[in-house]
Amino acid sequence: MRILQVIHGYPMRFNAGSEVYTQTLAQGLANRHEVRVFTRREDPFIPDYDLTREHDPDDPRITLHLVNLPNSRDRYRHEGVDQRFAEVLDEFRPQVIHVGHLNHLSTSLLEVGAARGIPIVFTLHDYWLMCPRGQFMQMHSAPSESPWAACSGQEDRKCAEHCYARYFSGAPDARAGDIAYWSQWVHDRMDHVREMMKHVDVFIAPSRYLLERFQKDFALPPAKSVFLDYGFDLERLRHRRRTAEPDLVFGYIGTHIPAKGIHHLLQAFGQVKGQPRLRIWGRPRGEHTETLKALARALPGDASTRVEWLAEYRNADIVRDVFNHVDAIVVPSIWVENSPLVIHEALQARVPVITADAGGMREYVRDGENGLLFAHRDPQALAQALQRMVDAPELATRLGARGHLFGEAGDVQGLEAHVEAVEALYARAIRERRVSRPPTRPGPWRITFDTNPDDCNLHCIMCEDHSPHSDTQRLRKEAGLGKRRMPLELLRRVMADSEGTPLREVIPSTMGEPLLYPHFDDIIDLCMAHGVWLNLTTNGTFPRRGARGWARRLVPITSDVKVSWNGATKRTHEAVMPGTRWERVLENLRQFLDERDAHALQGGHRCRVTLQLTFLETNVGELADIVRLAAGLGVDRVKGHHLWAHFAAIQPLSMRRSAESLHRWNDAVREAHAVAESCRRPDGSKVLLENILPLGVEAVTDLAPGARCPFLGREAWVSAVGRFDPCCAPDKERRTLGNLGDLNAVGIQEVWTGAAYQRLLASYQDHPLCRGCNMRQPAKEAP
Repeated sequence: MRILQVIHGYPMRFNAGSEVYTQTLAQGLANRHEVRVFTRREDPFIPDYDLTREHDPDDPRITLHLVNLPNSRDRYRHEGVDQRFAEVLDEFRPQVIHVGHLNHLSTSLLEVGAARGIPIVFTLHDYWLMCPRGQFMQMHSAPSESPWAACSGQEDRKCAEHCYARYFSGAPDARAGDIAYWSQWVHDRMDHVREMMKHVDVFIAPSRYLLERFQKDFALPPAKSVFLDYGFDLERLRHRRRTAEPDLVFGYIGTHIPAKGIHHLLQAFGQVKGQPRLRIWGRPRGEHTETLKALARALPGDASTRVEWLAEYRNADIVRDVFNHVDAIVVPSIWVENSPLVIHEALQARVPVITADAGGMREYVRDGENGLLFAHRDPQALAQALQRMVDAPELATRLGARGHLFGEAGDVQGLEAHVEAVEALYARAIRERRVSRPPTRPGPWRITFDTNPDDCNLHCIMCEDHSPHSDTQRLRKEAGLGKRRMPLELLRRVMADSEGTPLREVIPSTMGEPLLYPHFDDIIDLCMAHGVWLNLTTNGTFPRRGARGWARRLVPITSDVKVSWNGATKRTHEAVMPGTRWERVLENLRQFLDERDAHALQGGHRCRVTLQLTFLETNVGELADIVRLAAGLGVDRVKGHHLWAHFAAIQPLSMRRSAESLHRWNDAVREAHAVAESCRRPDGSKVLLENILPLGVEAVTDLAPGARCPFLGREAWVSAVGRFDPCCAPDKERRTLGNLGDLNAVGIQEVWTGAAYQRLLASYQDHPLCRGCNMRQPAKEAP
């Protein structure tokens, strides 16, 4: 996938929370995707809007496009930035745009991206969209009052009077004319921002507080906004080794701006009894830093000598350079922060956090459990929290050991899991954009790719390739033929050729185990990039990653996971699927369902899970019990099809072989539907039964007299060697339908609309294979 990140600054030029997060995410995404970043620089010696290109100094895989904007002075729209952004879009052609912040860039670049039909994801890091100054703090309440009072909400005149008129004029009193002018400016700005936000497909909020506030105060639609906490490189944040020191050490890390509340921290520190130390890391901010240092020098007693000012650190070295040298981290912000990275990082490194009982700051810190909370904007309350830890130094160790509290073993969300969650949101945005556009060309709505039919870890008795009765693998080996594995380039080409068609879903190999395909992760990425669902059939062993690992990767992008299931007992299931282990696959199914349900509970996509079987004399007596098992586990559907009797040894297992076997089949169907009615899933709904239908005596030769094919004209198959196939009949049988096209030589569109395929559509009901097909369905499915 080609991903363009947009952020108003990038480390090391800019090193605050949203910038650091964007870099971390870009580096995580670059493991599987092509990632570029559109960001800014501030160089007064080169022309405004000059566009340069660099690479991330820590990761050369990431290209940075830097637009020069040294004099933005809070303008929110820059045509020059929009023009440079358009140039990057036209060159890179991203499949998704992910915005982290637009301050000091241009809000209307969203319009530029949307005009090209590119889906847009937007992470909310602060209040800038609904507060022109970004933090809901007033620069001045009144001439006689202190600056940086808390603001209750956005109002045009209030924004002008308490922030903008003074901000731009520098005057202590705002004149009426200035207030009127800036009130209109704020009004126009807010109208424009609301209009631009309509171009965003998905908003991400890293704290529940921020999500709720945007939905309440900014009318952010719940349907297009989600909560997703930040993700972190857990390994980078491990292995803290606190350097022994005689005195307790508090630490602050961050920018030296008023909103961060360092002045409150200094005031509080001056009230603490004892000999604690305070270390303040961060890049100096000119006058702001000098004012803070003056406050520190004025602290009573020897407190000023115990305040240390340390240089900005590299985020990659935060454990070595910061956390190893503090006993607690203080987050004293006087604005209501969203979800400060430093809180997560400190907790992950097992450093306790002291922060305010407000906003996103309190979401991850529980007073007396993994940190201490104090009343927001109250230096006296902060001093009491600091004193509490000074009086009981062992408290820092005890609280720090608890970690994050909300994850496994006290961990925050790992970067890999976070990247997968973000990828799923990209896929959602791309898919919704695709669905919203009507097809411009004909084509199948679903394509099955026979990716790796020769790769399997089981030997199911009905499998044409891997059954103990099959000689396919032996003959291929004797002939010196390698395993059939579809080239990834063929997949890419067919998917690209299907742009603008009704394609909504792809299925990897249904013969063999598709999760063994070496490029399976690339299939997932292709589905994401093209905005289509993945539909998976697996044998339940979940090789390589395990059930939970695959569930986390598959659930967000999968419409249906069909697990091959051929019995309600160990004996029957293992007899039909030699090589499987009943206890293991049953536990795998439970784990997959647990992960699926947890993902849905957090607001994510809920994929369907299906038990899929071949109807056999061996398992027909357990059909009702399979439905009962599915209901108890929370499986959505039980589906099956009648046996393709490839081998003489399994022909006696067909339920269509005689009137007597059809009678037993119909009894099993009635019992299965009765169980579906009486045994409900945990949520009270019925298990859906598909293709479990009573049959008449004519089914011995014709499963569904007069029925139409469910596949022709709707779906397509691509064999491992690139042959276009019209249906899912066994390979040997479907070749009798004729040579319809080689997709190594022609596009799928050319085959789909070609004369050979159109002739088959018109005449298939006269073909012997189609008349005896096991896959046809009656017009109505009713027990």
